[in-house]
Amino acid sequence: MDTVFTLLSALKGQQRQMDATSNNIANANTPGFKRDKVVFREMFNEYSVQDRESEQESYAHEDFMSPLSRGSVSFVAPDHVSPSMTTGRIIPTSSPMDVALQSDGFFVVNGAQGERYTRNGQFMEDHEGYLTTPTGDRVMGEKGPILIKNREFSVGQEGTVMINRQVTDKLRIVKFEQPSRLTKLGNGYWAPGSDRQMPLPQTEIRLQQGVYESSNVEIVKEMVDMISVNRSYEAAQRALRTNDEINERSISLARV
Repeated sequence: MDTVFTLLSALKGQQRQMDATSNNIANANTPGFKRDKVVFREMFNEYSVQDRESEQESYAHEDFMSPLSRGSVSFVAPDHVSPSMTTGRIIPTSSPMDVALQSDGFFVVNGAQGERYTRNGQFMEDHEGYLTTPTGDRVMGEKGPILIKNREFSVGQEGTVMINRQVTDKLRIVKFEQPSRLTKLGNGYWAPGSDRQMPLPQTEIRLQQGVYESSNVEIVKEMVDMISVNRSYEAAQRALRTNDEINERSISLARV
């Protein structure tokens, strides 16, 4: 039974990795998207004789713990999904509203859910004349929302906002000490993963106008990873079938 539960944990882990890889491929052209990688950890079934106080213990107990073994088998379990925060491809456009961050950090936007953070610099002007994201959330400067009102808009390399060639504000750019621990939201937004993650001012800013940052997903690498995960999954399946055959033969011999 120990072998069965160990292989089941491997199958579920590979399925989780396949989900992440498939999502990466689906977002290969999504502006500001960061590829995900599932980080795994080894877990021992000693949790089966303990109180299940954590999510990891519950995960291991409910899905993989054999009632016939105690503390002698290890399992694989997803620890967390870690996004790669490398800069994506820079795509040139003809729109002055498009801005790409070529340094670390995030744009700050404000919407119905409060402040959110994004790498997607495909901005637009709403009906009230404010600089917004495609979903209508306002892009924040150091003085607040940025008002354009159909006037000439330009951004300097360090984030200086100019309206009709007059400096009016500076884009608010922030950073996090552990950006890979941020929580992904919809529409290319990010939020702190915990109360301890606080946005900090980004002092080293490098912006470029007339371009935007696309996904950092490399299709060829993702396809190679998908093939590797699929082969690992098939190998675990074959091992399960082999184990079943061995058990059947053992039962047959016992009957004789």
